[in-house]
Amino acid sequence: MTKAMLGMTVFDAAVARLREQYEQGHRIVVSASGGKDSTCCVETAIIAATQAGRLPVEVVTREEEIIPPGTREYLMALRERPEVDLHWLVAHQPSINAFDREHPFWWIMDPQLDPDLWVVQPPPYAEHIAEYNIEAMTIPARFPPPPGKELLAVVGLRVQESRGRLFGLYSSGGYLTKPNPWGVRNLRPVYDWLDSDVWRAIDINGWAYNDAYDVLNRLGVPRSQLRISPPTMSSGSADVLRLIASAWPTWWDRVVRRLPSVRTFAQYGKRAVSAQRGPGETWEECFKRTCILKAPAWIAERAELQMNRSVSGHAAHSTTPFPDVGMCQVCGSGLGSWKELAKALYLGDPFAVKCRSLSYVEPSYFRPGEPRWDGKPG
Repeated sequence: MTKAMLGMTVFDAAVARLREQYEQGHRIVVSASGGKDSTCCVETAIIAATQAGRLPVEVVTREEEIIPPGTREYLMALRERPEVDLHWLVAHQPSINAFDREHPFWWIMDPQLDPDLWVVQPPPYAEHIAEYNIEAMTIPARFPPPPGKELLAVVGLRVQESRGRLFGLYSSGGYLTKPNPWGVRNLRPVYDWLDSDVWRAIDINGWAYNDAYDVLNRLGVPRSQLRISPPTMSSGSADVLRLIASAWPTWWDRVVRRLPSVRTFAQYGKRAVSAQRGPGETWEECFKRTCILKAPAWIAERAELQMNRSVSGHAAHSTTPFPDVGMCQVCGSGLGSWKELAKALYLGDPFAVKCRSLSYVEPSYFRPGEPRWDGKPG
């Protein structure tokens, strides 16, 4: 598909998208993470709701417990604004810990822990909910729409950030998605904004924003790489973790007391969470040693299953041995060598991001009795 020029700025387009839905009488709830994109969604929604006579703007956020300082402070200040009605949800949901092979999940404000061990405490106005799935923040049971109208969840998705998001937008045919299992559609008012548009809008309008961005930028993180998200989600964040540790040492001490594996990763980087070959060892030997023989049981089970699928799939079209490095061009799945298998399975790939033929691992595997996610965990 080709891009269509709208004949207006992306700022005006975002306000128009929101105003259209407000004027149609739908119930609109803005999802706010404390990041720059959701900040722009909140502020453009305030402008649109003012024009449509629909203030206050309903906003919902979900507690993450471990998030760079400045994020909670921004959200708390947002709640005090008269044009905003903010709902602070605590789901006690499992979150991924990409640095711990034994326990790849930790629970937000874990009810089984002494609350003094939590990194932060929930605000007194927080609402505790049972649903784990992030899409269940905005559901009709919590935000019932008027009769004959829809419930719309405003999200700060921008297609600049990934090709998958761009294709998703093309698939849905516009800034509104198809209804999810709860009958709620996502509204993406800033989908066509660039990073420069985001910061220009914040600057020109004097909008309040999360000052963690300023701290990270002063420490050397380029503007294009500024992200505010839970730091335990990805094993690619070693450099940023070191900056976070130096920027907020008191907060960092509480984080590593809560999750000691985070300190190890910050000290040693990706070597601490990736397969390392021994002297004279092939990648096949490395994979079998690190991902099966000396791996936690849940990782060994998944690694053996994926190994059998990859090797037998290769044997179905080739008489050559399964490659040690490189990639079989016919296999073409990204897991066409022992090296790629070792890289993909060392941490177990619990969300089946790389090993798509595997199912994701339910948190109840590690904590029996836990409810299911009731949706995609990612």
